[in-house]
Amino acid sequence: ADGPPCSESKHVDESATIFDTPDACCEMLGWVSEGTCLSDSSANVAATDSSTSVIVRESYFADYESGSCLQDCEPGLFGCAPAPPPIVLYDSIEACCTVGQSWVDFNYCTSRSNGTYSNGWVVDWANEKCVKDCDPADGPPCSESKHVDESATIFDTPDACCEMLGWVSEGTCLSDSSANVAATDSSTSVIVRESYFADYESGSCLQDCEPGLFGCAPAPPPIVLYDSIEACCTVGQSWVDFNYCTSRSNGTYSNGWVVDWANEKCVKDCD
Repeated sequence: ADGPPCSESKHVDESATIFDTPDACCEMLGWVSEGTCLSDSSANVAATDSSTSVIVRESYFADYESGSCLQDCEPGLFGCAPAPPPIVLYDSIEACCTVGQSWVDFNYCTSRSNGTYSNGWVVDWANEKCVKDCDPADGPPCSESKHVDESATIFDTPDACCEMLGWVSEGTCLSDSSANVAATDSSTSVIVRESYFADYESGSCLQDCEPGLFGCAPAPPPIVLYDSIEACCTVGQSWVDFNYCTSRSNGTYSNGWVVDWANEKCVKDCD
């Protein structure tokens, strides 16, 4: 829907490698010159005369106000803004977040740069529990208000997050952090931790929960459960590209680049 350089049709080859940059992707087309590949792959080509053109590669810069990275392009699409000179430009969101926003949590920076949430867990020090970095509109276990502490560590699992609250027992922390607590009697409860399982049909991972919210489905027994999307994609979907699996599990695109072998160029994995 966003048009070039996104692929014409939705990218569904789950095992195809997704590269961070068009440069890295074009290296796979060794028989095509880098300039030709980048020119054919990019929608950002500005003609200078009838015989030459200037290739404007994807460039990102740190937006210190938001703790994210913006793309140096004409405003209109999400994340686009003209880079204010002088400023350092990076060839991927990941590089920009790692170097240009080194004091910002990497998961925070990359998710906000893509207009999403990380779906990780952050410590709520005031209430001595952990909350999920997701849309507050979805309700618990998402934080009540939007998570904006860009330097706070975002953990993959509630277990890892609760370890930061060493004076609170793990059971108490997990119980207080989770919206999924089913009472068994007046004195005991069963904590249902976040569990994900491989959905082989989609090449992604689903959460073992009641259908309704995106990505929820009851896990069909017997099946292996994992405590995070990342773990599920790494082990349970090891033959699927990691960026493909994690992005589809979150209902997004990876914004990386894949080889279009038929047209000898690279296309972006976006809408």
